[in-house]
Amino acid sequence: MDKSKLMVFNDEIDFLFHTNIVEYDMVAASVSVCERYKLLPKEKIEWLKLLPKDRRTREMGMMQKDKEFSDKMISGLLETRDRFIEVNQIKDSDIISLHSDALFFVMKHEIENKVNNIEFKMKNQYCAYMKYDKHIEMFYTGESIDFKQVNKDLISQHALGINMYLNKIFEKIENYDETVVEYIAEMNSKYLQDKLPDFFYLPWGKLGKYKIDNLQLFSFLANVVIKELRSW
Repeated sequence: MDKSKLMVFNDEIDFLFHTNIVEYDMVAASVSVCERYKLLPKEKIEWLKLLPKDRRTREMGMMQKDKEFSDKMISGLLETRDRFIEVNQIKDSDIISLHSDALFFVMKHEIENKVNNIEFKMKNQYCAYMKYDKHIEMFYTGESIDFKQVNKDLISQHALGINMYLNKIFEKIENYDETVVEYIAEMNSKYLQDKLPDFFYLPWGKLGKYKIDNLQLFSFLANVVIKELRSW
């Protein structure tokens, strides 16, 4: 796996169920990296630490317009992230994705949360995962789904439609409920016959063609369900 980029997806993982998935985030990443690699004067760093999070984010954003500073910041971030993976002996096969200063992976043992004198904190814990269209990620908590790499407005308009459908699929698979096959077959049939509420026909995940793009999602879900059930 090439970890040299801020955003990295594991091409070998499209879905996982019944698994202990965690998200670890670098605490105050930009300031922590600046302090560790001495990218800013100590007084500047202490001033940044005292700022509210939103203000600190804006200030760091302004400073990163300087390419040299930005390159050093990214280099320090990637080095620290790699060190976290190395110290905790996290295998590439267990890494789901890397998001700048956050790591999503299958946790199999206790984690050392401080490396390079920078703290990492477990932010979320999940039991299942699906990746659609190479980059849209769905992390299931056991009750709800956290969506990544999707416009929040596009997701919110599906709260009563496709999102509930996705949630039900996750729930059924996590509970080893074989009726999930009948469930998706019935939903697909109703969809094709235009028997579902109108909001089911809005393009999901991205702006796209009416109805057609959603059929690609439904086909993906059906394949995931079939493959997962074969492993039971």
